[in-house]
Amino acid sequence: MDKNNIIISEGNRPLWQLVIAAIHYTAIVTLLIFYFTDFDFTLKTSIHTFELIILILPSAIAFSVVKNVLFDLNNRKYKQQYCVGPIKYGKWKNLPEIEYVSVFKQPLVNGDFVFETNLWHSTNQHFNIFESEIKDPVFLLGKNIAKVLKVDLLDATIPNNYKWIEIEN
Repeated sequence: MDKNNIIISEGNRPLWQLVIAAIHYTAIVTLLIFYFTDFDFTLKTSIHTFELIILILPSAIAFSVVKNVLFDLNNRKYKQQYCVGPIKYGKWKNLPEIEYVSVFKQPLVNGDFVFETNLWHSTNQHFNIFESEIKDPVFLLGKNIAKVLKVDLLDATIPNNYKWIEIEN
């Protein structure tokens, strides 16, 4: 691992999710073609077409977007990048002085939970760099990031039983 550049990626989407996204994108393109090639459309039909596109688009994006977090430690910058196929969106931001890295168990509304790796900086603010339903990869990532950034790691995977993990450089 290059200690000056770090890339954290969700990886590739499973095939079944890409198939669902492709079906949604195909439906959107088809609706747009019908809308622009149909010269005797009425205002009511065009509004329904755009409403349908607006309803389909979020699920298409949800099944195809991949989140990456990139760090350029030489220039003290980071970027949260969202990718849909070859289209990438994200802006470089100044990396604040990181105080510590935490790994914790986050409950969800439906009763399930995810494990998150967060970077904590000034005045008790943080940003999330990775989450998963499986503890081991989240914890390993947190440990590696803490080692590279030379900061402490807080293990908060057991609620109300937080412990600091000593990182060896």
